[in-house]
Amino acid sequence: MTSSLGRYEEILHGTSSARYLLARSVPVEFKERLPLAEKWDLHHVKMEMLREVIGRREPPRTVTPNLMDLKVSIARDLVRECCLCEHRCGTDRSLTPGRCGVMESRVSSHFVHMGEEEPLVPSYTVFFSGCNLRCVFCQNYDISTRPDAGLIYPAEDMAALLSRLARPKGTGYTAHAHEDVKNVNWVGGDPTPHLPYILDVLSRSHANIAQVWNSNMYLTKPALSLLDGCMDIYLTDLKFGNDACALRLSDAPCYMSTVTRNHIMAAAQGEVIVRHLMLPHHLECCTLPVVDWLADNMPGAAVNIMAQYRPAHHAWSYPELRETVSLGEHRRVLEIAEKKGLFLI
Repeated sequence: MTSSLGRYEEILHGTSSARYLLARSVPVEFKERLPLAEKWDLHHVKMEMLREVIGRREPPRTVTPNLMDLKVSIARDLVRECCLCEHRCGTDRSLTPGRCGVMESRVSSHFVHMGEEEPLVPSYTVFFSGCNLRCVFCQNYDISTRPDAGLIYPAEDMAALLSRLARPKGTGYTAHAHEDVKNVNWVGGDPTPHLPYILDVLSRSHANIAQVWNSNMYLTKPALSLLDGCMDIYLTDLKFGNDACALRLSDAPCYMSTVTRNHIMAAAQGEVIVRHLMLPHHLECCTLPVVDWLADNMPGAAVNIMAQYRPAHHAWSYPELRETVSLGEHRRVLEIAEKKGLFLI
């Protein structure tokens, strides 16, 4: 079975527009003080308009105000009783950090990244500080556990930086000029706590460059609904195959119902690349159930089953995580996945 990243390829070749640019072409008249429920009603109506223009070939024309402006406004409302991730801490993050530790968005680093999946590289990757999960084996614990580290970049400055990643083409679209960068890759930590900032950046940017949501997918339906029409690719982590392991190792209650729902929603919104990092001694409880779920529910997704686990962070406190994954076990899983029809990258 093959996987299609067809629309993403069209953006790379300058024959289609990044979704967020299309969202900026949808006019929306609203007042900032409009009740949140009424903003959501308006969002629903305007998303139907956006879906009508997704397939159009001509370059979109930005109008003001537009659907991206409405998305930014809703996101700012949501963080006042924060419900962006499924912890739903309810903190007013405009005044104080939430459970994730994030208040103002801080960028740990941003650079051209060559270590992602082949269709994505070179990728302009923005690493945010802080995370909504607490994975004991986190490889990026130096930034995920330090939400106050990094620099604060005004949204207009980040937007200007992203706009410089592309240059005009005769078609009216843009081609990538900065080291042949293919996309902007929002990651962390995790990007979920930074959703209002990311949407604000996109509401100010003009670059026809694909947007990648690189996430653990432990976010709420409202948060994911705001991403609809903004992200071209979801680069997701499907870490566990059951709730018990997710709770014990990542402090993520109701993990399976949350992330499986979100993967299905993401597949309806854009193109998806699913990652699964094999953990030692978690073959039967996690890896094989993940393979089964993907085969049954996301047969069109590209899947990267990874074996490069190394003990990090607090992993040494968990006996089963002190080891690595054998090449033989990895090969066995790949064979099983191929037999089930998964498209492996």
